[in-house]
Amino acid sequence: SGMGTAFAFKRRTWKVFLKERVKRLLVPMFFGAWTMGFAGSVFLGEHEDTSPSGLAFGFLFGIIWRSLVFWVPVIGKLIALGHLWFLWNLFQYSVLLTPVFYVVRNYPDGRLARFLRSSFTLPGGIGVFVLLPLVLVLIEVLFKPWFPGFIGVGYEWFWFLVFFAFGYICITAKDEYYGFIEGRRMVITVLTLLWTIGFVWLRLEQHKTGVPYVDGGWLENDIIHNKITLLACVIHSFHAWFWCLTVFSWGAHLLNKPSKNLTYLNQGVYPFYIAHMPLTFAGLRLATNLGLRDYPAVILGTVFVVLTCWIFFEGVRRTRITRFLFGIKERKSVAPISVN
Repeated sequence: SGMGTAFAFKRRTWKVFLKERVKRLLVPMFFGAWTMGFAGSVFLGEHEDTSPSGLAFGFLFGIIWRSLVFWVPVIGKLIALGHLWFLWNLFQYSVLLTPVFYVVRNYPDGRLARFLRSSFTLPGGIGVFVLLPLVLVLIEVLFKPWFPGFIGVGYEWFWFLVFFAFGYICITAKDEYYGFIEGRRMVITVLTLLWTIGFVWLRLEQHKTGVPYVDGGWLENDIIHNKITLLACVIHSFHAWFWCLTVFSWGAHLLNKPSKNLTYLNQGVYPFYIAHMPLTFAGLRLATNLGLRDYPAVILGTVFVVLTCWIFFEGVRRTRITRFLFGIKERKSVAPISVN
């Protein structure tokens, strides 16, 4: 998301950028919360009165209470938005970092821009391999004992803000970034496998001891920090960051070329994201009604969600109003941005 934001800000004034953030984030967020939140409650059987009038009343009542509870600090977002928390976080991150975007774009050779690019030019890759993930570790050390990570709140709010900023830095340091990940792709991949082994061990340790080393909030276990919690912060952050580097390095190596399919799929990101949760409930309910459990239920549910999300996307992409409501960007005939 930070990478996409870097591309978006290049051609826009800060006022136009923020106006587009409102249209592409807040409009689908609220509309999705009103409609998909209601659909999810129907699939979960939370409405006793399933008559047309009962469902209509439930839908209208849901619009009112979700709109009101949204403004309750912290917990209001969890209740009102559910899985759409991500759009609200992105909007906050975009607003908070707009001054940084403005300075870097207007002064590409200024101190701030040069400082951000320097992450990819420090000797031995220490900037990318050590210093950047250490910022993530610091966030975990400071906040993770007190707040479990849960749908973008607690320590995750700060953690994801840093990831968002890192994505922006990668595209801002375009030449240095692509040169770095191409030249160190195999090293990145090997290190990612090693961090993954550490992460699996951490998961097993959490399962064995009951201490939420991965999830956070271990103050409930009368722990603020010990050797294992500090190690957990390091493993968790480095594991996440190196997986990002691995995906992006191989993606840049294999897929960095114009693609009509990518343009089409990019339009589907928001509709898939907004609609997938109630359709997941529907798929699980279908599996239950068919008497399926475990892996067969997961396989059926996955196929069901992919197909129904795709059908939903094909439906909403065909009119201007539904494209607007579900955050599908209107395609314009513009020259592609070179990333080579």
